[in-house]
Amino acid sequence: MNKKSIYFGTLLLAALTLGSCANEDTATDKTAGKDTPKTGTVFSSETEPATRTSATYTGSGLDFYWTASDKIWVKDDNGDYNQNADDDINTRIAAVPGSTTTDKAKFWVNGSYTGSTHKVRYTGKNGTKDKVTIKATQAQALPNDAAHIAEDGDFGIADATGSPGTYSFTLNHKAAYVTFIPYTAQAVISGAKIQKIRLYTNNATDMLTGTFDVDDNGTLSNPVGTSNSIELDMTGGSWTGGFAIPGTPTYTTNAATMVVNPGTYNNLIIEYTLYDPVTYIKGTITKTYAGPITFTAGTNTPVKTNLQVKEYAADNYYQWDAQQHYWAGYEWNGANPTQPTIVGQQNSTDAPSSTKGPSAHTPRDYNDILGYNDPTGTAPAVAVSHSAIGTPNGNEATWYIHGGDPHWDAKTLWATMGHLYVGGMWFKKLSVIAQENGKTLQDLKEKASDGNDYVRSNRIDLTSLSIWQSLPQDTPSNLNDYFYLPALGRYTNQGYFDGCGLWGYYWTSTPWPYSDYGSYNFTFSSGFIVINNNNNGRYDGNRLFKTTNENEYRPF
Repeated sequence: MNKKSIYFGTLLLAALTLGSCANEDTATDKTAGKDTPKTGTVFSSETEPATRTSATYTGSGLDFYWTASDKIWVKDDNGDYNQNADDDINTRIAAVPGSTTTDKAKFWVNGSYTGSTHKVRYTGKNGTKDKVTIKATQAQALPNDAAHIAEDGDFGIADATGSPGTYSFTLNHKAAYVTFIPYTAQAVISGAKIQKIRLYTNNATDMLTGTFDVDDNGTLSNPVGTSNSIELDMTGGSWTGGFAIPGTPTYTTNAATMVVNPGTYNNLIIEYTLYDPVTYIKGTITKTYAGPITFTAGTNTPVKTNLQVKEYAADNYYQWDAQQHYWAGYEWNGANPTQPTIVGQQNSTDAPSSTKGPSAHTPRDYNDILGYNDPTGTAPAVAVSHSAIGTPNGNEATWYIHGGDPHWDAKTLWATMGHLYVGGMWFKKLSVIAQENGKTLQDLKEKASDGNDYVRSNRIDLTSLSIWQSLPQDTPSNLNDYFYLPALGRYTNQGYFDGCGLWGYYWTSTPWPYSDYGSYNFTFSSGFIVINNNNNGRYDGNRLFKTTNENEYRPF
């Protein structure tokens, strides 16, 4: 038997709570099917029990239905389990136009059945008489339609009662079930689709899935091929497919059910994969539950999660040391919204004046102070005056590269200007770098990682300290030691939006020596980190971050 459709009442869940009893099998007969002559003993799920099983909490329940190809196994007088030879499922379904399920069925089983009680097993569409496989990869094609669980690990037992020739039973489901009902109060997510949900733990020996022996009581044992991870795919096989994300928990919109091995688990993690149909970005939102969390046999656990991502404001793009941000007066969400918001868009008309020539000395234009020009290196460093105050200088930038253990994160979702993106770099904080290298924060300001001073110098070869090699493609484990910079791209000359989600461009406070138009910037992507010194004029609209507020961009 499988669960073709799902019934929910009002769903209540703060984080994870146990759900309703899931062995709800019999109901008022909705079919007018007529049985054709069969041979064998009849085992029927038609009889209404005196007391129906129902939800054990105020909330939701799962209604279970029979569909074509469902089979049962019945224990005969010799102790052998026999699979039914026939059933009337198709007849009942055909009697209700448009239906694909029936809530009751009769099964004809060969063998000798003379007792008053006989054991019944349901082991799913692919199960055998004594084994159940709960799959690590499951798929649900339609919202609020969990027909897939018959393929993915649903199972149950029953005691059929009656007399020779005719018996009736009510199946008690023994798998555990988790129903996800994600929603969002964040407008930037509401247009996205949820494509996958992964449930896993950080303990590799946990057995959320696997192939198990099943006994007459529905107890699982002797596991093989186990996994501490289950992935539920909701794309329907399409790269752009997925379920909608409503503004409030709405089970009819996106309820998605997973079959789980009953048990108690610690450090449970749920990972939601979202897809933005405008930026074509896929990324994840992760929720962690310390536990212990118990998934009880025969119960459904509804999980309502308010999906949220970090949104980065669009008013932090600046020409180098400008007084106002690049699109001041033309903000994408302001009264005169002409700021380009999608990669490839351009607005040269409203871009700062200096994108068309030298600095025009308006608040949005770059500071054209001359870079360091003392060949003796004894004069004070060139000081910034406006927005670049507090950004890392050229020396500090080298420490982020060579002492910061950079990790590229291509999974964590974030948003800017109404759309979702992924891509960013984790770096060790300057305080951690200083401690690990036996230095003070002031030492990192004074000398670069190679021992040279690029702040009071006419040297222009900082690019030699760049990294052009493979970088770790993950999230560091000890995140308290790290900070995050998203790859928010930049506005290039003439107001062209470029690189969002692929590259990060962040100003330093150090101008290029002898120049009034060049300045060092800190650039990174998945495979490199560069301190640019000759191809990024001060007229570019790069992002800012302050060494005293490294956690400004932290995504979670």
